[in-house]
Amino acid sequence: MSDPAPKVPEEMFREVKYYAVGDIDPQVIQLLKAGKAKEVSYNALASHIISEDGDNPEVGEAREVFDLPVVKPSWVILSVQCGALLPVNGFSPESCQIFFGITACLSQVSSDDRSALWALLTFYGGGCQLRLNKKCTHLVVPEPKGILQSLSAPTKTLEQQVNHGQQGHANANAVLFGQVKVASEPHLPQPPQPPPPPHPVLHLPAQPLLQLQPQPQMAQQPYAQPPPHPFPPQPLPFPQQQLHRPQQPLQPQPHVLQQQLHQLQQHQLQQQQLHQLQQQLQLQRLQPPPPPPPHAPGQTAQALQHPAQPPHQPPHQPPPPQPPPQSQQPQHQLFGHDPAVEIPEEGFLLGCVFAIADYPEQMSDKQLLATWKRIIQTHGGAVDPTFSSRCTHLLCESQVSGMYAQAIRERKRCVTAHWLNMVLKKKKLVPPHRALHFPVAFPPGGKPCSQHIISVTGFVDSDRDDLKLMAYLAGAKYTGYLCRGNTVLICKEPTGLKYEKAKEWRIPCVNAQWLSDILLGNFEALRQVHYGRYTAFNLQEPFAPTPHLVFNLLDAWRVPLKVSAELLMGVRLPPKPKASDSTAQPSSKRARIEDIPPPTKKLTPELTPFVLFTGFEPVQVQQYIKKLYILGGEVAESAQKCTHLIASKVTRTVKFLTAISVVQHIVTPEWLEECFKCQKFIDEQNYVLRDAEAEVLFSFSLEESLKRAHASPLFKAKYFYITPGICPSLSTMKAIVECAGGRVLSKQPSFRKLVEHKQNKSLSEIILISCENDLHLCREYFARGIDVHNAEFVLTGVLTQTLDYESYKFN
Repeated sequence: MSDPAPKVPEEMFREVKYYAVGDIDPQVIQLLKAGKAKEVSYNALASHIISEDGDNPEVGEAREVFDLPVVKPSWVILSVQCGALLPVNGFSPESCQIFFGITACLSQVSSDDRSALWALLTFYGGGCQLRLNKKCTHLVVPEPKGILQSLSAPTKTLEQQVNHGQQGHANANAVLFGQVKVASEPHLPQPPQPPPPPHPVLHLPAQPLLQLQPQPQMAQQPYAQPPPHPFPPQPLPFPQQQLHRPQQPLQPQPHVLQQQLHQLQQHQLQQQQLHQLQQQLQLQRLQPPPPPPPHAPGQTAQALQHPAQPPHQPPHQPPPPQPPPQSQQPQHQLFGHDPAVEIPEEGFLLGCVFAIADYPEQMSDKQLLATWKRIIQTHGGAVDPTFSSRCTHLLCESQVSGMYAQAIRERKRCVTAHWLNMVLKKKKLVPPHRALHFPVAFPPGGKPCSQHIISVTGFVDSDRDDLKLMAYLAGAKYTGYLCRGNTVLICKEPTGLKYEKAKEWRIPCVNAQWLSDILLGNFEALRQVHYGRYTAFNLQEPFAPTPHLVFNLLDAWRVPLKVSAELLMGVRLPPKPKASDSTAQPSSKRARIEDIPPPTKKLTPELTPFVLFTGFEPVQVQQYIKKLYILGGEVAESAQKCTHLIASKVTRTVKFLTAISVVQHIVTPEWLEECFKCQKFIDEQNYVLRDAEAEVLFSFSLEESLKRAHASPLFKAKYFYITPGICPSLSTMKAIVECAGGRVLSKQPSFRKLVEHKQNKSLSEIILISCENDLHLCREYFARGIDVHNAEFVLTGVLTQTLDYESYKFN
């Protein structure tokens, strides 16, 4: 570390959120910060743990509870010297690595063998040197001759050390190869750069090392090529300059090392697959364990649940049969209220005492939480400010919290707001029966599916909405369309245009169970998209959770909820919530307008105001329209035909953003009121809308915006291509653009066409508008340096009537 600090490639560590354990060299921290890494204050929030001390309790917690990669500071240094993020497996400070504690002296071996042995030993926790001294634990020679009598201390054989390591750390290799490492996909695709750096690992709760379900695919072909690892085997790059060491290090030969290390990893992967299968078969000999005890905070339900195992099957026999469908499996009866007690319909939450976790921290609108409480109380339930023994239900989004762990220990019913919404619709205390009714098995904001772009086919209405929400909770992108960039298609049945295209483009097609299992903690499903379990369609209950993933969560529902006779006799339900408390159905403004008689006065077209209203309640609009008609004015059919926009403040509604580019006046309701008093349309100058708060917020002047719009349309002679997943909707964006003088292309322009329009000044400019979910459609543009902007280029642009090419482009 005495050498000058190497130069860090720009934003090299931008996806790294690190947590330092113990004393870390300040230069390592400087390298991380220079590469735009972010330091976090709690290990569960990190993507990488940096530590030299593998025995530190925080290191063990990060590994076992949150499944985080723990790396030595040398990972940072060597990554900088190599110009790419190196695989984390070879930099663990923990003793679980197979060659941990070994220092080998290599003597009389060929140059190629030295490189291969050096890579193998160092990558799995050992060390190498050329000089034989007391620090050496092993001498590696091609044949037993040379310097043997001069050893001052006996050395262990490699076989003994390996056997010892396997006995003491049986799960070491499973940690390396058996667990899913979920990648955080960058917001923007970048041009391919060799070698590809590994993605940062998502911090998720600890997962079981082995699948306890029988896997017929593996049993049929125990020695077949294993499925691809989530991180493809990569050659380990080495720095040009070696770190200072007490002993003389070996110099690797990268041109030989790449091939050898690749072969080593392939061989190691096959060995680990076989090792996992053997352990799986051993587990299958065991009798089904009793129900698991309540688990500690931070652990997932899956990590402590063990479904019944089939009898032992030797490898040469046919695979064990698939478990019967859920409808045929024995189910424990679940209860809401006690079936023997008649509960009044309006009091279907009687006896339910809720505590609420997770949601308060996520809600910016605290009024919404107050509405939840009021609705619960209206139907006979209660909401406690903190979790206590009297609580019967915990309303939470995630299983990763101390409150959730306490609730499970005390056999409370842990459910989500989605379950509560379902119960309110049914007006009955129904047990949870969909994956969305249960809290997810990762921290709020965790994204196990961040690398996926999901589309759906065959599901409609509420089922489709549920899948959208499930994709959002899992951190995936959702698109209503299907393109080659999609990574998964969730199908109700194996039919339809999307399904056929997915097969043609080799996009995996899975059922809804795949996404349900991921939400509930089976992260192995991320790499099991081709397994029979997830490719069986036409399921009777496609959203039903896998039983063993919710075993603990359903435990409390096996006992009916008791409601005392005193509570039933003395209950007086509060009045029903007002219409504003519940979800109001959209009113039909057009129907109201048609009920109003036509104008009583007839003015010439030049003197007739064509008016639009925005930001008012329908009842207010109805009153304004009556007065407008009495005066001889009319309601504009569209923004293009509007002369006056009446608003009480600046709002980013469709009407406001379309009208601002074409209207002559934006005035307050007082203008219409004064006109009605005078029984004629008066000058608008004294009633121009002024909204100082909005003008400060968006850094614009409404008066200046209107002047610019009157002088020349903002998007005149400009073409826009807007990707289909844009929000607000494509039709809304199209209306806003066209009112501002632009045109929207129906087909995605090629790179050649963009360049042609950019170089030829006589051709119209083409502007690309997209969103986070559609960035995969713009990969070619990013790779070729073409700017792509988000929706604010249009929305804020028309509000301020300016073209800002810098503030809203994706970097």
